[in-house]
Amino acid sequence: MILLSNNQKFDRDMMRQTNSSLVLRMLKEKEVLSKTELSKITKLTVPSITSILSELESYDLINTLGQTPIKRGRFPVMYQLNFNAFYIIGITIHSESIKIVIINLNGQVKNSLTKPFGNNIDSDHVLEEVRLLVEDIIKKSKIKKNKIIGVGVGMHGIVDPFNGIAIYPPHLGWRDVPISEILEKKLNLPVLVDSDCNVLALAERWFGKGVDQNSFIVMNVDYGIGTGIMISGNLFHGADYGGGQIGHITVIGDGLKCSCGNYGCLETVASESAILNGVRKKINQGFDSILLELTNNQPDSITLEHIFRAATIGDDLSKQALKEAGHYLGIGISTLVNLFNPQQIILTGEVSIGNEFIIQPLEDAVNQKSLYTNTRNLEITTSNLGSFSGAIGASTLWIDALFNGKLKMDELLQKSDMKK
Repeated sequence: MILLSNNQKFDRDMMRQTNSSLVLRMLKEKEVLSKTELSKITKLTVPSITSILSELESYDLINTLGQTPIKRGRFPVMYQLNFNAFYIIGITIHSESIKIVIINLNGQVKNSLTKPFGNNIDSDHVLEEVRLLVEDIIKKSKIKKNKIIGVGVGMHGIVDPFNGIAIYPPHLGWRDVPISEILEKKLNLPVLVDSDCNVLALAERWFGKGVDQNSFIVMNVDYGIGTGIMISGNLFHGADYGGGQIGHITVIGDGLKCSCGNYGCLETVASESAILNGVRKKINQGFDSILLELTNNQPDSITLEHIFRAATIGDDLSKQALKEAGHYLGIGISTLVNLFNPQQIILTGEVSIGNEFIIQPLEDAVNQKSLYTNTRNLEITTSNLGSFSGAIGASTLWIDALFNGKLKMDELLQKSDMKK
């Protein structure tokens, strides 16, 4: 009998964990494969593949499709990932609302909910609202709780993803809230947390326009502006988890005060709230605009949709507001392009819907202020994942852990009754 040291056992377990995740990832990408095909793709031996498939079958993670006819030899048994074996709950916490989805292992949304939390933005209140929403979506989805791998949270602001702590969400005024710890006690489910922009990048990496890209940046423009930066397939967090805060670079030296306490930040001129505030202020100052007609002479009720519609009709005030926002967003993007030289910039958030009125001045500014060598192959595009992309991205914290070998199967599937 050969006795393994603790280090040897750890190395063996890590290797098996890595190999199992590799097999899962290949089945996800290729959809249907035989043992021989898996062996060729992964460079693992057929006996190793057989052992891994047996374990994955015990967790109900793969389906056997039976034999497939071939010209010569025995018909091979084909295997397919069971995307509905388990589910994941994804949540985004913004400054005004909570969005939640429940997805399967292929990112298909089974149910979704949105709830504003009104004027009470206290962390205890908001996280209790999260608990209620989780219970509600599980009930409405008719999915057993022991089929849920875990909960992912995309949190506004600066987040410590390794300890699940919301360090500083400026629009909520929280400080060092241990989200993972609190929600795990409330939900009796494991919880992973990262910033809202980072989970948007993960969503694009797994299910969106970043699937085939190793280095890309997601810029989210709504009430604030932030980025999720993917470098060589990995998220960039920064030394103190503050990477990607492009909304707080100074673009106007003597500009307006920002929520972060500084003046002239990108957010003060190009975010959704900045556009709305600027347009409303000019109308109150007497500027002529069709927006008054669209809102029954109530400038405080103007929305971004109103501004887009007015610009399409030909309203000069609306077109100028969107053009200015696009210009400053382009300046912000040029900074990212010069620093990181990404393959792709993916725009998300309501502001990106403005297309012709925002995108053209944005691209003009990027081309004017970026190094030529960094823009020759650069693609600027908009996300197609929809309004729940952030919540889907929060779910992919678990997808990423499962398919990239960051989590052991026995840790992932904690309850014994989850096995066949």
